[in-house]
Amino acid sequence: MTTIYWVSSSDELAAAIGRAEPGSSILLADGVYERNEDYIIEGKVGSDTAKLSIRAVNKGKATIAGESSIRILNSAYVEVWGLHFQVEQRESIILDGSRHVRIARNRFEPRQVGAEYSLLSVLGSGSGWNRIERNEFGPKADLGPLVVFDGDGEQISQHDVIEYNYFHHIGPRVVNGLEAIRLGLSGISLSNGYITIQHNLFENCDGEPEIISVKSCYNTVRYNTFLNSAGQVTARHGHGNRFHNNVFIGDGVKEEMGGFRIYGNDHHIFDNYMENLTLDALLIDGGNYDGGLDGYPETPTQEELRKHWRVYRANVVNNTIVNCRHGITLGKRIPYAPEQCVIAYNRIFSKEQPAIYEYRPSPAVCINNYNADVADIRYPAILTRIDVGPDSD
Repeated sequence: MTTIYWVSSSDELAAAIGRAEPGSSILLADGVYERNEDYIIEGKVGSDTAKLSIRAVNKGKATIAGESSIRILNSAYVEVWGLHFQVEQRESIILDGSRHVRIARNRFEPRQVGAEYSLLSVLGSGSGWNRIERNEFGPKADLGPLVVFDGDGEQISQHDVIEYNYFHHIGPRVVNGLEAIRLGLSGISLSNGYITIQHNLFENCDGEPEIISVKSCYNTVRYNTFLNSAGQVTARHGHGNRFHNNVFIGDGVKEEMGGFRIYGNDHHIFDNYMENLTLDALLIDGGNYDGGLDGYPETPTQEELRKHWRVYRANVVNNTIVNCRHGITLGKRIPYAPEQCVIAYNRIFSKEQPAIYEYRPSPAVCINNYNADVADIRYPAILTRIDVGPDSD
């Protein structure tokens, strides 16, 4: 039988979290739950049929405020649903060594205080199979990625899904450290994540050059929409990532709106659509470190892990580029040009630029990339606010 805890204050919420066992529901009445200590869920290991659920009675009407995180530590099958987070100077939710956690239909709207913090952090040993879905993240001007996967120093969390979320109004512009999503760090970049980022809407995400920064291996970024966002989806570290069926739409005016920037080995970039961008639609960059054909040098130093790794065997196929300032670009960074790449069947709708621009000669295999006629454009489906976030179907 499910135990239900009805709470209406921060003290009652903390006490209920301490008592509740898997299979219980903690229901938050409308109001502000302000506290300067974390709410700690530790060692609560449930199952698919016995979850610990923390839910707002009325979606969006229970506000977590103050300097307090919900910290889910070494737990499994926990759900956080329908809350409004206005936390100051720190993460709203921390998943630490936890699995099968569902973070759904929450609104993350931090109080801007000039500090550096993330909104949702996934870290710790053994983390995985978590789902972050139908939340709203933003606005955010303070430094720190909105959603960050930091791992445990050796391994990133695995098999997580980030879907149907709304990321918006991130900025003003900084050089580094204000990504919408960061998957990993240089120190864990050779670990495999198998994380999926799909069906999210990114609008006016102008915080830094990397809207999504992938710093791990074998993740998938697909079916997302990027609207008027100054930055690029970047395979910054790691290998074997897949980027497909994403849509990038700019207004042709805002600077630094791009598509992809790629480093490392064996990435696949296919079936994406890019229109009215003011930066490179597809940059298969050069590198300042050569990680080798297999991409796993025996003892790379931390300094080497932080470098821009030479690209090997990128497959760039069947992408559509419409009225972008720069189309497919190879090898800006020196000294190592991309190697063994296949650039094939991409359509560029612009008569003012070549289909492919090479900064330096690259041995890429280029097949049937061409400037196409506007009548041949196949317009993709574009996500809107109706499709994502706490109030979506």
